[in-house]
Amino acid sequence: MKTNKTKLLTKVFACTMAIGLVFATGCSKGGKSESQLHEDFINEIGGVSETYVGAVSETSYATAQEAATAYVAEEIVGSADATVINAESKGELTSEQVTALQLPADIQEGMQSVEKLEVEYSVAENSYMDTLNTNKKVTVYVIKYANDFKYYSPMPVTGETITKSYYDSVFDYEKYKNCTYSMDMTTTYEISLSIPSYGSMEMDMTMTMHQFAKYAEGKIYLEQSMTMTVDGDELLTEGMGDFEEMNESLCVYLEEVDGETVCYVKTDVNGTEWNPTELHEIGFYDLEELTPFYDQYLDYTYFTKTNYGFEISSERMEKFLAETFEMADMSAYAGMLDIDLLVKYYVNQGALSGMREDGTISINASEDGMSVKAEGVVEAIAKVTNYGTTVVEKPFTE
Repeated sequence: MKTNKTKLLTKVFACTMAIGLVFATGCSKGGKSESQLHEDFINEIGGVSETYVGAVSETSYATAQEAATAYVAEEIVGSADATVINAESKGELTSEQVTALQLPADIQEGMQSVEKLEVEYSVAENSYMDTLNTNKKVTVYVIKYANDFKYYSPMPVTGETITKSYYDSVFDYEKYKNCTYSMDMTTTYEISLSIPSYGSMEMDMTMTMHQFAKYAEGKIYLEQSMTMTVDGDELLTEGMGDFEEMNESLCVYLEEVDGETVCYVKTDVNGTEWNPTELHEIGFYDLEELTPFYDQYLDYTYFTKTNYGFEISSERMEKFLAETFEMADMSAYAGMLDIDLLVKYYVNQGALSGMREDGTISINASEDGMSVKAEGVVEAIAKVTNYGTTVVEKPFTE
């Protein structure tokens, strides 16, 4: 019975970690409303502002219809399979309408005209979203140059899914090569487990995570700490192993010396002993891989544009988790989650400068006659600061 009990609880914790590993950070509300917290955070990061001015497709097309069809596949639907039903021209824009688009000078170079098209498309059936398999329409602007056509991807409209070009602009890892990144997470759960012949038992779990990193030319300093405490009925916590009480930390310092990357680690953020190690021992092969957002972040179709940046709603969070569980061969457990979360991403000067998450997670699972219910609260906040001014100093002397 102990093995099955631990197995079920482990799956529950895996679900909570799937959320925590992507959206980390924690703060106390202190009695403030969400709107006040939102405004306070914007002031704290120095405001919100965009620098994205739109982009044209890298690929050239023989016709306006081909360019408009490519826009749907490359900028709108992400990894989903889409079928374009119709691409109808609405005519060329007048000079006044072209001016209103505020096209950058480099995009206008060689431009002969701009055509507006309305594209109707459908997305292949996908079990993660109820709204799929219905026809949708999108307006596409196609620019005619001397010998070809290219689509124009403007700033996404507030309330709509962001585009791939906008996503690439914000998450361009080149912007984060010199910055300071901080992240904290606090998740608390009240868990009830029911076992035949034993009745119900209660347990409280608290997990916190802290990450801090500084990036500069040829140098990186990282620190991470995680704690997890479990308190409750002895029969329930018995056999929990590492989950019952965990307090781990790690610090890493890396720098390039004569074309080689040297790496040092210490296993206690409060300790003083740094030990040399190989970069591959911590799962990387060069400094660039450690840059924030180096290898993508999330599929851009998870995000909805807002007036402060973008967000992920509860509906799209459920989509993300369903797909994550499927990749981990845990599809059967995706349905046990009830999520009420909103994750906000704040853009300042065209770069991601803050993230906030707040909400609740309910879990209801059963297996081999046992059942577990969990009610959790997630509070989160992260910041990216000191763009272009971060200095990394060696934290020890040899």
